[in-house]
Amino acid sequence: TEEEKAVAKSRRANAVVFGFDFQVNAAIVLMIENIEDLKSLRLEGNYEDIEIELENNQYILAQAKAVERSSSDFRNVRKNLEKSLISLSEGNQKVDAQRLILITNSPNPLNEEASRSIFWGDAHREFLSLPESSQELIRSYLDNINQPLDTDKFMIQILPFETDNDIERYKVVKRVVDDFIGDLNLNIPGLGKKLLSIWHEEVFENGTKKDAAIQLKKKDLIWPIMVVATDVGYCDNSFADIFDSSAYDEIVRQYRETIESCCERCEFFIKVLCDYNTYQTTKKPSEKCLDFVMNKWRDYLLEFELDGMDEEIQKGLIQIILYRIVRNRIVIQNIKKGVKL
Repeated sequence: TEEEKAVAKSRRANAVVFGFDFQVNAAIVLMIENIEDLKSLRLEGNYEDIEIELENNQYILAQAKAVERSSSDFRNVRKNLEKSLISLSEGNQKVDAQRLILITNSPNPLNEEASRSIFWGDAHREFLSLPESSQELIRSYLDNINQPLDTDKFMIQILPFETDNDIERYKVVKRVVDDFIGDLNLNIPGLGKKLLSIWHEEVFENGTKKDAAIQLKKKDLIWPIMVVATDVGYCDNSFADIFDSSAYDEIVRQYRETIESCCERCEFFIKVLCDYNTYQTTKKPSEKCLDFVMNKWRDYLLEFELDGMDEEIQKGLIQIILYRIVRNRIVIQNIKKGVKL
């Protein structure tokens, strides 16, 4: 009937959306796991569902396979395995691949008793660590492929991801992001949540672009952390002494967009930090920040389009931005060092 057709169609549409959501989150996890060597990330690229290019010009290629009711539905997992092995073998012919990954949310990706217990949680299983029967199963599929992949490069990775409950669906991805932030020694409340939501948007958008040459570079992915880490929302005491706090709040409220768009310009950050490093002062090291901001703000007037703005506000606005950048330079350096940017 028409009604049954409509239900089937909507179910298929849901499955596609679910599958793409899984792919985006799988890409974020793989990106974080390889962040130090990462050069760029592409979803739906020329070679594979997820392509990570490394600094040494090798690739990590991943096939993302999601099952909506992953904990109970194992009907198609072998078909998913077979398709992935075919696709990864093809991808391996086109580029120099360091690793070939089937990433799935199924805790039983081979649908067999022997290997079921080893894929618990967010398992990472290389081919040789699989039980003999699992290796045999994979080899039986590879035997039918013209130029099969090298099993030494092949790995099955599990990313638990199920249900419509967001807390449950994204819990492992969130944990990976939080651990990553912890490794960078960043103690910023709510950073994990903000970052995941920015990455969801950026990686998703990347996957919807037709031109596979459009990649997310490491800088694009790390930049949001620096923006959040240098947030202008609060004013510390040494700076508040110069500003009337209500004037500070008013400038931040009114010009938040200008401030943020400036703080999102990587080149501007770098220019300010270079200027700061070469700045000579007779003041104590602890006072250098404020001294720089007070004396050098005019040098940056051309960076902003501030026509018609009251001069006191211009001065305050530029000083706030400069202060946020130099005050957080250690945080910025920690982030750059942690991800080898």
